[in-house]
Amino acid sequence: MKIIKLFLLLGIFLQLAFANDTAYVEQKFQQKIDEVVSLVSDKELQKEERNGKIVKISDPIFDFELMAKISLGQKWRTLSKKDQDRFIELYVERMKKSYSSKLDSYSGEKIEITKIEQLRDDRIVLISNLVASDNTFEVLYKFYKPNGSNPNKLLWLIYDVEIQGVSILKTDRAQFSEYLQQNSIDDLMALLQK
Repeated sequence: MKIIKLFLLLGIFLQLAFANDTAYVEQKFQQKIDEVVSLVSDKELQKEERNGKIVKISDPIFDFELMAKISLGQKWRTLSKKDQDRFIELYVERMKKSYSSKLDSYSGEKIEITKIEQLRDDRIVLISNLVASDNTFEVLYKFYKPNGSNPNKLLWLIYDVEIQGVSILKTDRAQFSEYLQQNSIDDLMALLQK
């Protein structure tokens, strides 16, 4: 009987811990979205200034470095430390440019959180809808909880985004893998630099 009670208490404790984690992720995500929408809606801001501010808002919730590593797959381990650092720098710059260019086409779309689910102790998926005047797109944000803390980052970080079922990471990984079958990592980095 004591063992059953212990398991019940443990189950309740885990549910509370998961609820705290999902509430944290939802609150921080909504805060970042509200800040970005406010900046995008400000017509007095110049594009460069706006994009710089949005990158500063977004950077603490994304783990662009992890995304860079995963996007290269097995090839990552074969790179020198110098090449790893260079690839991360180029990948992060590419992601930020891509994010900024998408904001240029913003025309009042809304992001609505539809579901948030903790899959494991260190994994959460936040499901949202990007609602435009004529269409709705499902967007999944995949979060993980890194070991240790970084004062410049949040406790939970986005490591992948899926739009209508298409993963940014899987797409990059497939494209990079195909490119590297015929070209060198230096060629790929030169391409990312353009």
